[in-house]
Amino acid sequence: MLNLLSAGSSPRQALQLKIAFAITQTARRWQSLFADARRTSGKGGAWISALYFLETSPKGLTQTELAKRLQISGPSLTRQLDKLEALGLVSRRRMLGDGRARLIVMEQAGREALLEMDIMASAMRDRLFEGISEADLDATQRVLDTLSARLVTDPGLLSAALSASHPEPEALRATGTGRR
Repeated sequence: MLNLLSAGSSPRQALQLKIAFAITQTARRWQSLFADARRTSGKGGAWISALYFLETSPKGLTQTELAKRLQISGPSLTRQLDKLEALGLVSRRRMLGDGRARLIVMEQAGREALLEMDIMASAMRDRLFEGISEADLDATQRVLDTLSARLVTDPGLLSAALSASHPEPEALRATGTGRR
């Protein structure tokens, strides 16, 4: 499949395609394997990502900030927060100065649940990254950080994709009646 899709492209474009495909497949496999591990341990649920983000923000996050980081809609987050709050893992507090906004704060039970999940995830990561040098891991992290930042900050990515998917027909260019 990769040879067919990259046929006629430069070696760099073929490598970019392989890397993009590998990132997508690796992320899906990791998510699937980790979900299986959570279910097997009786700790199912998609809440782990929300707790990881809250862990990095000890003062809490607004619902809007958390939804943005999780890349989910407000209503989806509300349902997830209802479950997390019912389990005692997080609490929603009114923000001082803005009674409409809610601050999501991780509770002690959330920290304990996150630690338990992180121990399992850490063991999986140790096994997954076994034999890969520190230098390779550092290089990979730098590349992934760059790609992630560009996906968030480059407004031209979408327009480049759209213009590439609608190329000007050769016949119109040849007659001079194409786009100008």
